[in-house]
Amino acid sequence: MLTGRGVLEEKGCGMGWMRYPTSQEFHDLANVTQAMIWKGVAAISRARIDIAQTRLLREETRELRLQAQEARTRSEAHAVRAAYSAERAHLAAEWVARVAARPRLPA
Repeated sequence: MLTGRGVLEEKGCGMGWMRYPTSQEFHDLANVTQAMIWKGVAAISRARIDIAQTRLLREETRELRLQAQEARTRSEAHAVRAAYSAERAHLAAEWVARVAARPRLPA
């Protein structure tokens, strides 16, 4: 608390100046305060960079996951088509074999 005489007094904790700080003490405190502020600014800048990098990584991961899912879907579709084609070929071969095995009617 600042008294009317410009002397800082803090009640209760015993921490406070009972006199005006010297010019050197004032500048030392200002330098420490400024250093802490710049440390905070640097920490916030690093955090923002980390957040941006995390967002980019998450977006790249999402794109890769979608590409993998599309590839899986395409390969499954190809596999289904191949199985269907193989089944059709097998059924066609069976049909040809049955037709060939039928007794021929006299003409």
